[in-house]
Amino acid sequence: MNLIELQRALRQLRLGGTAAVLETRLRQAQTEAMAPIDLISCLVSDELTRRSERLLDLWTTSTSPSTRR
Repeated sequence: MNLIELQRALRQLRLGGTAAVLETRLRQAQTEAMAPIDLISCLVSDELTRRSERLLDLWTTSTSPSTRR
């Protein structure tokens, strides 16, 4: 599987955040000679952070006074 196919598969799995940073993280892993587990850990951490921020944004938007009726 090449990079484009992998990114497409990640998006299909609803891992869009991981797909977005995959190329950057792969370059980082090559430059820093990361162990595979460290690369996977970074990708999972990125996805968790993205989802947490998204939930926080949704929560603050839905509780802001301008959106209440």
